Amino acid sequence: MLVKLQFLNFFNFFCNRKLLVAFCLIVTIQMFGHGDLSERILLKTIEIIEDPENYKLYYERGFLYQQHIDYNEALEDYIKSESLGNTDKVLHYRMAEVNYLTNAYSNALVNIGAYLKVDSIDVKAKKLEAQILFKLNEYEKSLKSYQYVLQNTIDLRPEDIIEYTHIILSENNKNYNSAIVAIEFGLQKLGSNTISLQLKKLEYLKESEQVEKALQQFNYFIIQFKRKEFWFYKKAKYLIEINRKKEARITLKFATRSIEELDTRFKNMESIKKLKEQIKNLENKTNQ
Repeated sequence: MLVKLQFLNFFNFFCNRKLLVAFCLIVTIQMFGHGDLSERILLKTIEIIEDPENYKLYYERGFLYQQHIDYNEALEDYIKSESLGNTDKVLHYRMAEVNYLTNAYSNALVNIGAYLKVDSIDVKAKKLEAQILFKLNEYEKSLKSYQYVLQNTIDLRPEDIIEYTHIILSENNKNYNSAIVAIEFGLQKLGSNTISLQLKKLEYLKESEQVEKALQQFNYFIIQFKRKEFWFYKKAKYLIEINRKKEARITLKFATRSIEELDTRFKNMESIKKLKEQIKNLENKTNQ
């Protein structure tokens, strides 16, 4: 914002465009130091000065500001663009993004609502709506929007599924069954060996005290990974937490055996040496 004011003050004194361009380049080099984006912002400002009623230019500079993480300046330009007659739906989406990123969630909801009035089936917009509603603690509405996202997104990601489960548990922190159903949906869509989802499933099974299913989930990782020693140790640690010490002792023996089967170069790694100490400490606990 400071650079922008200095630039405008300079222009008030000098009307020679060549001098103006030269000044822009000097400011870019000396004051911004952020590369191409900063230069593009300044050059876009020249265009705006030459054509101050062009709403397209304000939108374009606003988006540059947004990419530059200058959110206040971005929103200012978006509002100016709208006041000059910009009715493009994308403007509403960008305003929603900026308001969301600056925690102005009520304003963001108005913006994304305006976008969805024009394009009610846009998956990306529905996801942003769900995220905004979540921040406003409107969990039921957020879940409804996110369900649409999960059902209609072509390139669904594990993070989408996990974010959806966070909303489920925010609405009801005991509703692990629904969260796990969502994880299973994700595994079906993305593949059964999507590790981030399998890890989250294990977490939810443990948190909801579904002991036998949690143990089965530990077994999944033991079978899945070639390096099994760490997973045997994690399973044994869990068994001690639920006071099943006898089973923990047996599992620790498997962990020790897995270490013994490693190549020498692996046995000498610091992580393995540390694991052996951790196994020894757990064995002591099983005998208490």
